[in-house]
Amino acid sequence: MTASHDTRAYAERITLDPGSDENWQSLRALGHRMLDDLFDAHQALPYVPAWRPLPATKAELFSESGPEVGLGPDMVYDQFRSHVFPYGNGNWHPRFFGWVQGTGTPLAMLADMLASGMNPHLAGFNQAPAKVEQQVIGWFAEWMGMPGASGLFVTGGTMANVHGLACARMAMAARLGRDARKNGVQTWPDESAPAPLVFYGSTETHSWAKKAAEWLGLGDRAFRRVAVGPDRRIDMDALARRIAEDRAQGLVPFCVIGTAGTVNTGTTDPLEAIADFCARESLWFHVDGAFGALLALSPRHRHVVRGVERADSLAFDLHKWGSMPFECAVALVRDADTHAAAFKSEAAYLGALPRGVSAGGQRFNDIGLDLTRGFKALKIWMQLKADGVAKLGAVIDQNIEQVQYLARMVDAHAECERVAEAPLNVLCFRYVPSDTSREFTDNSARETFLNDVNREILMRVQEQGIAVPSSTVLDGRFVLRVAHVNHRTTDQDIETLFDAIVEIGREVVSGRD
Repeated sequence: MTASHDTRAYAERITLDPGSDENWQSLRALGHRMLDDLFDAHQALPYVPAWRPLPATKAELFSESGPEVGLGPDMVYDQFRSHVFPYGNGNWHPRFFGWVQGTGTPLAMLADMLASGMNPHLAGFNQAPAKVEQQVIGWFAEWMGMPGASGLFVTGGTMANVHGLACARMAMAARLGRDARKNGVQTWPDESAPAPLVFYGSTETHSWAKKAAEWLGLGDRAFRRVAVGPDRRIDMDALARRIAEDRAQGLVPFCVIGTAGTVNTGTTDPLEAIADFCARESLWFHVDGAFGALLALSPRHRHVVRGVERADSLAFDLHKWGSMPFECAVALVRDADTHAAAFKSEAAYLGALPRGVSAGGQRFNDIGLDLTRGFKALKIWMQLKADGVAKLGAVIDQNIEQVQYLARMVDAHAECERVAEAPLNVLCFRYVPSDTSREFTDNSARETFLNDVNREILMRVQEQGIAVPSSTVLDGRFVLRVAHVNHRTTDQDIETLFDAIVEIGREVVSGRD
């Protein structure tokens, strides 16, 4: 009898699947219970705390040694329900406004389950999941005004931006006659030292740019920070001066970063002006549109990101203003040949055949750093198929309207102060007791006091489970930061947040008297 017909051998195999029909039914029942618990939790979100800290008694579980023998699925799930499920960072809650973290959707949650169950390897190959990714990339390339652009899904904005900058470096190296793939950024004994490559972004550029400079071997000094104007957008005159000075010193500028929605205040750089400048100066134009680029989905607000369609590369996160679960970011590169030149590599074990699994299709590993890739595109494909892109645009409009509502409440209140403009969905403000100007004759002491008060307000608002705003520091001032990409938020949630900040602010100040 051959091994394929040896039922005894099959029954005695070691596998991580359930080992019997009874065990399959038990796991099926547990799976239904998990889904019920998730749907119950989603429906209950408006009525539970926005965040709760993990109790010390629960935290003890995470110091246990690794198990030699398993507990079984039911007991492990019970531990998840009691020790993990209630103690996330709150970003699925209607009053979560921190760090531009998306909320996820129930349908996308189910899509992730389907993707994980199917478990395809998205290096490419001849399979439907690769077609799904290609289709979604094509949709967004059209919506961003970059039809035909090459693209792929990556983990987050940092990786999407790094992919764009890597292509920019490759393009400049090719123009200079350098083989960056072979020689890197090092000087070899048979070479003369090449002039350093440098790139530019405003002082408001996200910290990914510093990491990218380090990871790509350019060094942090290659990232040239350019001053911003009073509107916190890159100063174009300062940019032109800095590039001229660098060229005069023998440096080689190769890229300018424009930000669509800065992390601190939600400001968008003058993208059209940067595009014009890069065209004149023969520089690569990269747009960090982590959340702001998705304004292109809103007919009412897409004018804010006009110019993004002229980018050579673009990065954006669908797990931010696209409301998707993590991880779901996109890197788009206008020129497909340049994109492939930056990443493509040959390996005998990945060779394509004219037919079969390895035949045809886009090889995503040839346009990105990862070979092993999960099926990230399914959730956005299903959500868009179910609801349409117009609904995502309507959520963006709603978020902006709610932040403008909050801004009006801040402006109208004698004890609150806006610290920066709020052009979109990010508002930075602070609680300022009305008598502090008389109490402090020294402005430095007053600012220290206000920083301490607002820091305490933020922690209490979070710890009491009321809401989860975040914070930043602007011109030395600690401020409360509402970064709103939450499709579950109501106007009442906005009012609850504001009322709590004022009430807790008064408590904090009273307690210091």
